[in-house]
Amino acid sequence: MSIALSLRGYGRTFTTPAGALRAVDGVDLDIAPGEFTALVGPSGCGKSTILRAVAGLDTRGEGEVCAGGDPITGPHASRGLVFQEHRLFPWQSVAKNIGAGLRGDRAARERRVAELLELVGLEGFADAYPGQLSGGMAQRVAIARALAPAPDVLLLDEPFGALDAFTRIRLQDALHDIWAAHHVTALLVTHDIDEAVALAQRVVVLDPRPGRVRRVHEIDLPYPRDRASARFAEHRAALLGDFALSGHSPPTDSPHTDSPHTDPSEEKHHA
Repeated sequence: MSIALSLRGYGRTFTTPAGALRAVDGVDLDIAPGEFTALVGPSGCGKSTILRAVAGLDTRGEGEVCAGGDPITGPHASRGLVFQEHRLFPWQSVAKNIGAGLRGDRAARERRVAELLELVGLEGFADAYPGQLSGGMAQRVAIARALAPAPDVLLLDEPFGALDAFTRIRLQDALHDIWAAHHVTALLVTHDIDEAVALAQRVVVLDPRPGRVRRVHEIDLPYPRDRASARFAEHRAALLGDFALSGHSPPTDSPHTDSPHTDPSEEKHHA
């Protein structure tokens, strides 16, 4: 079986004023091409640390982190990244934000931007500026920008955590449609158990710090997923049970639960 992303014995230790802090320890994980995988776990378990390693933003860990069988040595256009904050350039239009990293002739870039605007449902907003958009619209632009170079892998770090519940559900549905249409490999870090069950084919539960893989849940529900169904509730309960076993409260969908200012294992130095 071909592997899109793999971690072998991945570990990461941070230096803090109080001494060495072991954030992640001995994580082994394989993700197949086109698979949608979610990482969940208690605050501080190293979810974002793992995502940063896969993105190539942090290469100081132990073990192996590979994409397509090749070691990840830094950021690459084949891996698109969407953060919790949209991080758009406020002085550039929506179209220019999406096309910022594109190469090639102008006509080709404009065609690609137009395709992506249609994909995320923002066809009429090419000339708008980020300050004129709602939070949900801005995140749609951020997703389009990450998809612009046609990456093989889409990495999502709490992309909807700062949005209200109704907008979050709408964007989760939109993200599923994008993933299904483009067959991109997706790795999602989330605190929202319902989000993980709604989107992922597999949900990887991490232990409290140092983060280790506690269990991998297969979500055998057809898409689109009925959040009110008994089977959905069963998967949710199984995931919540893992947190009860760990002695930790289940994660919430609060955007402030993992603060980079209080926990180095979840630090988010955005490039």
